[in-house]
Amino acid sequence: MKNFFKIENFSCGYRTGFKIENVNFSIHKGSFAGIIGPNGSGKSTLFKGVTQELKAHKGSILLNNINISNMSYKEKARNIAIVTQKINAEAITAYEYVLMGRIPHKKHLNFFESKYDHAIAQKYMEMTDTWRMRNKYMNELSGGEQQLVSIARALTQEPQLLLLDEPTSYLDITHQVQVLNLIQKLNDELGLTVLMIIHDLNLASEYCDYLIMMKNGTQYTQGTPNEIVNYENIEAVYDTVVITKTNPLSNNPVVFLVSQKTLDSLK
Repeated sequence: MKNFFKIENFSCGYRTGFKIENVNFSIHKGSFAGIIGPNGSGKSTLFKGVTQELKAHKGSILLNNINISNMSYKEKARNIAIVTQKINAEAITAYEYVLMGRIPHKKHLNFFESKYDHAIAQKYMEMTDTWRMRNKYMNELSGGEQQLVSIARALTQEPQLLLLDEPTSYLDITHQVQVLNLIQKLNDELGLTVLMIIHDLNLASEYCDYLIMMKNGTQYTQGTPNEIVNYENIEAVYDTVVITKTNPLSNNPVVFLVSQKTLDSLK
């Protein structure tokens, strides 16, 4: 479906501080899209606007041609699942945490989970390889394990759209690849539409099929990794000298940094 998720002339921000303006993009159903840009470019502000943590100043956000601001809390939670950077590591088991993803599907005055709810929670914990840690408390898990459990909880909502706010920021390279391989698998096998803020340009290029690049609170450009991840765009947006080449296996762009010492040696 074209324009499955669409942002039109969107602006939001803080009363006395930073704001983003006139953001416009749409992603197709089943896309794995990423939002990239340097610190202070508006990535997190845009994410807070999309999740409605920040109120829109103008514009609209449409899911299946329905303005999400007109959806009830439960309707939004049944359609959109959110995974943030930091997980509240509560003193509950991983299984209890994942099962909370079924709350939007509960009927009025129904306080207990059904057999179906338990089956869905187990299904997605097995898919995310977290079933083995179901009896561990959340505050006993590593950062990477908490991210995987949080993704399992999001999937248990059975959403159409998965929003992730820099899910690999605090992880080592092993867990970064583990988390992104999982998200890519969910995107491929479930047809789940993914919109992710991601800091690392090489990870964004390798895993996403569509990118939105932000600069100074505005949308600088958008397109496929091969259209977006080039030295001209990166130097213009990040104000940093880079070299871009092609990954010989995936044919996606790869970014190489150049130190000041190396640049000075070339003069």
